[in-house]
Amino acid sequence: MRQLIRKATVIDGSGGAAFKGDVLIDNQMIADVAPLITAAADNVIDADGAYVAPGFIDVHSHADLATFSPQGFKPKVLQGITTELVGLCGLGVAPLPKALQDEVRERLIIGNPAVDWNWDDFTSYGLALKQRGLEVNLSFFVPHGLLRYQICGNSCLAMDKNQRRKLAQLADEALGAGARGISLGLIYHPALFSDQRELLTLAQVAAAHHKPLVVHMRSESDEILEALQEMIALSQQAGCQLHISHLKLIGRRNASKLTSLLALIDRHELTFDQYPYHYGSTTLLSILPPSLIRTYAPEALMSALRAPAVRREVRSWFAERILPQAGEPWDNLPALLGWDNILICEVESQAAQQWLGCSIAECALKTDQHPVDFALDLLISERGNVRMIDYFMDEELVERIFQHPRGMVGTDTIFGGRLHPRVCGSFPRIIHQFVTQRQLLPLEQAVHKMTALSADTFSLNKRGKLAPGYYADICLFDANFCDNSTIEQPEVYATGLRDLWVNGRRKVAHGDYLETRSGQLLLASSGASLSK
Repeated sequence: MRQLIRKATVIDGSGGAAFKGDVLIDNQMIADVAPLITAAADNVIDADGAYVAPGFIDVHSHADLATFSPQGFKPKVLQGITTELVGLCGLGVAPLPKALQDEVRERLIIGNPAVDWNWDDFTSYGLALKQRGLEVNLSFFVPHGLLRYQICGNSCLAMDKNQRRKLAQLADEALGAGARGISLGLIYHPALFSDQRELLTLAQVAAAHHKPLVVHMRSESDEILEALQEMIALSQQAGCQLHISHLKLIGRRNASKLTSLLALIDRHELTFDQYPYHYGSTTLLSILPPSLIRTYAPEALMSALRAPAVRREVRSWFAERILPQAGEPWDNLPALLGWDNILICEVESQAAQQWLGCSIAECALKTDQHPVDFALDLLISERGNVRMIDYFMDEELVERIFQHPRGMVGTDTIFGGRLHPRVCGSFPRIIHQFVTQRQLLPLEQAVHKMTALSADTFSLNKRGKLAPGYYADICLFDANFCDNSTIEQPEVYATGLRDLWVNGRRKVAHGDYLETRSGQLLLASSGASLSK
């Protein structure tokens, strides 16, 4: 089928100037992009001057299970997203033997919809995705946390030589099965126990496959420069590409470090992604210091948090502006941000639903408790399954980071509970607020960061540009393309997306979301794809 988009304002993803022109789609590929195309077509779409651009690429998503949920990718599709990268922050759903899946699902930060995990490795995960059918293109990373758990369980001990050999084998198998790189989440259990020899093992496997190491660093606050230097040294020793996940600076006292942080990124030619908000979302367990998690295994941690002596110690740590244990990085969010800047957005039980949207400071006041006691009691009652939203830095810093040419865009999507507005609004927020209102970058450069730069960085073959021979992942949006989601109403979809094509098939038509499933599973090892 040949489709012709006529009279559009073409932004081709390269960063070059926009021009008035047409785009011709031939089945799943782009056949031509030119000021005027006279070729015959089965369907002609009059853009009437609206913007046509490559489909947006979400380089940091936790929508690993969205394909199997009723909501699916609708919040992402209506942002103009046509490709998602998942398995980030060392978190994911494969590879993982079936015997270990129940315990991992109990603590799954990225959401746990009631679906059957009929897979245990990347091949069977891919087959499950294929059987269901993909709404958008999907590519996955090897989550380090799952590999370590397979080998060491909940142990906080360093891996021995044999365990590192097994780690290398598992990582090699996953990359050989088509994973796009290896991801680290060094604040999350059990990956936070990894020493340099373990991380070097992974980096060397990534280098051998010519794949990137994508890292959620050990610190994004007081020790962020040291954490970045650790990863730079590691990647240089191994000879692998390094990409930093969701770049940010937590706490106002660390704002002055941004210049040095960006200078390190420039000096070592690193890449990074960010979401366009000054507040984030992750598990409430991450407020606990690594030394406490190291002392108590997951099954014993909740009981330990009941002990008055432990509570006194935790309270003293949160009250201080220093690390509880020298040499062990920790983003001490209560001390950095204050309890009034930490909001509850997901809980497990019905009884705890009353706290959704409230700060821990507000909850403590309502229950006549100290904030530490409320937070720990909530973690205990919900078996650790609590997610928070935290206001971590000023919006001005978000804007400065966005203006850096080596950065790209990720939503950091986590489904479940009360959503973060980034799930529905990240890409249109950039265009509406950062480009149109704030004029931080020209639209052409912003689109480049969201398309071709991402595709080139992660070797997404023939994606990210409007050019002949590229896949027809295309979005058509008007001048009113806008995010509408807020903290108070996060599940309001973006508006202004007129049409969206995924591999040449309409996913959005005249603003209406369609049930089309034309996405492909993009495998990295051979450049092949497993399509529906």
